[in-house]
Amino acid sequence: MRRALPLVFAVGIALFTAAPAHAEPVVTPVADVVDSADVQRDGERFRHVGSGYVFPGSIGDMPARKVTVFGPGDVSVQYTVNGGAAGDAWVDLYAYPAGDATIAETADDVAAAITNTFTATPALTPTGMVVRADGLHSGWFDGRLGERSLETGYYVVQRGDWLIKIRATLPSPPTPQMLARTAAAISAVNLGQLPNAR
Repeated sequence: MRRALPLVFAVGIALFTAAPAHAEPVVTPVADVVDSADVQRDGERFRHVGSGYVFPGSIGDMPARKVTVFGPGDVSVQYTVNGGAAGDAWVDLYAYPAGDATIAETADDVAAAITNTFTATPALTPTGMVVRADGLHSGWFDGRLGERSLETGYYVVQRGDWLIKIRATLPSPPTPQMLARTAAAISAVNLGQLPNAR
């Protein structure tokens, strides 16, 4: 009998189509990450090889839990306190090639993937979830995955040939503590210029 995938893993796999995919994703717990053509360890941090983007070891008080490589140059790191499946929020931070789409088209694709995966509808941005960055596109949604109600949002910017994206997901309705923790985490993410941006 097959075991059900943990919720955060299932959501991540369901949404990886919002970023260019070239192969089956490879998911690695942070403790087991070794240097590769796509990501290199930098102490507790992880450096995206193509863009030079640095995924921190934690954002706010959410530690990095796993690194997923979806294909060449297409990497995400997931952050959560209790693993995401334990009823807490999680944040996925992505760096991946921009391709030929405009940032507006990319944002539309991300929104469509969220809408389809969660049977979601657009929602107001939750309290405190404001991110400021040049060229930012974002959106929040109310939806369901299986029996769980979720609030999920994205923030995406293009920096040269690369996209940096934040995905935040919270059980609905979130507690004030969960909102504050997630807001602190996403506000800690660097969406500025990249060392290798062209």
